[in-house]
Amino acid sequence: MGLQPLEFSDCYLDSPSFRERVRAHEAELEKTNKFIKDLLKDGKNLIAATKNLSAAQRKFAHSLRDFKFEFIGDAETDDERYIDASLHEFSNFLKNLEEQREILVSWFAPLCSNASFFVL
Repeated sequence: MGLQPLEFSDCYLDSPSFRERVRAHEAELEKTNKFIKDLLKDGKNLIAATKNLSAAQRKFAHSLRDFKFEFIGDAETDDERYIDASLHEFSNFLKNLEEQREILVSWFAPLCSNASFFVL
């Protein structure tokens, strides 16, 4: 069931039923305001966690890119070349992924901080 409408003409009478409807509206506004505050807090926490994840994945990608096999014997085997190429490619993929994540966060973070102006 939704909230009962508040009629302007009823405010002159100031009846108990009108006061009860006003209290119901105020309670709903408080509940909505708390929900929005929690949502903004969760968004800020998500941004911080995303930045930490991004930094960790960039470091991991850098480690993958710098990893070199020490081959046994005089020549590198095909398997070693394939593994090296795969690690390098995966490193590039992670780097590109983090660049896109950074773009996403750069768009989302200002929206989250600007939305806090609307919360009482």
